[in-house]
Amino acid sequence: MSLLTTSAMAQLQPFTGFTRQDLKDDFTYAVDLLRRQHPNPYKFSDTVTFNRKMDSLMVRLDKDPSLLSALRYSPVQLFNDVHLKLDYDEERVIDVFYGIHHFPLATTTFKDKIIVNAKGTPIPFGAEILSINKMPAAKILGEIGYATYSDGFIRTGSDRTGANLSLFISLVFPESASYEVVYKEHGTKNPATIQLKAVDAKTGYHNRNLGELPFNTFLKRGYVTKEYLDGESTAILTVLTFMLQENAMYKELSSFFEEVKKRNIKNVIIDIRSNGGGNPNMSALLYSFVALKPFDNVFNYRTKNIEVHDPENMLNGYGTKMGEEEVKQNVNFLKQRFDYDSAAGFFYGNARLTEGSISNYPPDKNNFKGDVYVLISGGTVSAATYFAALVKNNQRGVLVGTETGSGEASTTAAWFSTYTLPKTKSRLTVPMSEIYFMKAKEDNGRGCLPHKELTFEAFQQYIKANKDPEIQYTLDLIRSAKR
Repeated sequence: MSLLTTSAMAQLQPFTGFTRQDLKDDFTYAVDLLRRQHPNPYKFSDTVTFNRKMDSLMVRLDKDPSLLSALRYSPVQLFNDVHLKLDYDEERVIDVFYGIHHFPLATTTFKDKIIVNAKGTPIPFGAEILSINKMPAAKILGEIGYATYSDGFIRTGSDRTGANLSLFISLVFPESASYEVVYKEHGTKNPATIQLKAVDAKTGYHNRNLGELPFNTFLKRGYVTKEYLDGESTAILTVLTFMLQENAMYKELSSFFEEVKKRNIKNVIIDIRSNGGGNPNMSALLYSFVALKPFDNVFNYRTKNIEVHDPENMLNGYGTKMGEEEVKQNVNFLKQRFDYDSAAGFFYGNARLTEGSISNYPPDKNNFKGDVYVLISGGTVSAATYFAALVKNNQRGVLVGTETGSGEASTTAAWFSTYTLPKTKSRLTVPMSEIYFMKAKEDNGRGCLPHKELTFEAFQQYIKANKDPEIQYTLDLIRSAKR
């Protein structure tokens, strides 16, 4: 969605190659497939509630006067699974994004609030947008649930919208030639109203990428980046993924903590706010550098289904139709690694799934013994949430930010199957297993909750001072602890 450009406002156009009914048919097909293929489709719902919500989405799709906003009714959001994805074929939707009237300002979020994220615009940077076209901000964020759903009952998924938030806002009002915006500037008592003219796709893309936040983009230039603040006796480690191979991850981490030791640094901030996960063993590897004693690195897999359904629509890793032999290999892989428990109604992962994992994990020889602060958000997902849970459950540090985007006790992960939906040629990615962390038996549908969380007032003050809110807040916590 973020790569689309055009030189002028185009006339509103329908999808290329499929109709509203085609979209509905594929939504229905996707739901039917997920009922059979998803590892635990009704984990956070029941069939009656799910069917009611599904029917409501389809009625809204039928009644929406603009087919251009129909993407908002994707039913994958109803499964409460952050790993479940529906990606539209760009060739078939590209004219949609060319044709809509784009919201003209860069925006970001703070919990259920929408914030202006650019300077030099008609609305001051950092101002809170209260409503757009008379729709309250919280309702707008609810309307883009197809892009912000998380595991279970977590509501911090808007943290992951990034620069695309204004594009998602545009899809709520695709035919609006202008936007009536009610906003409140920091430090003022009364809201103000302004009328903003819509822009074309090229201008909208340009404006979205003028966002001031996040301020620490320098620390996101690589998978693992490091900063040393000797005057604060603090070092910042930003980890964007746990997808790295062990040797590469160990090299990065060991060099950081060796430097921390050399500089006699007392505090380490680990920023995983934008970490989408990867291998949980890499999460354990990172934790071993701050662990003070051996710790349990235990995770278990389970699924209600190890069959491969609708193989004629499956894609392989190259994005082409999966061959018969490849399908057989997938089936055999699962059957060899899962055993059925008839009493529980689940297939559970056996010892073959934990080969190479260290269950009683020792601290690294260069382990850090000072104070640890971990920055988390709704963008902290999967194996990144596991790292946050290790820190929290072992009482080894302070979590700062907002609730993680995936579950503290469990999430879906491991292996994924990708399907082409028959009529729209969209791609549906389905996780094949649940993963439970640290011997957990139940999942209450919540992520890791922070120990410390910014107020909106503090957030606005920090960004007005051009400071990364969570990092500066944590530095202030460290300073106050010294007093």
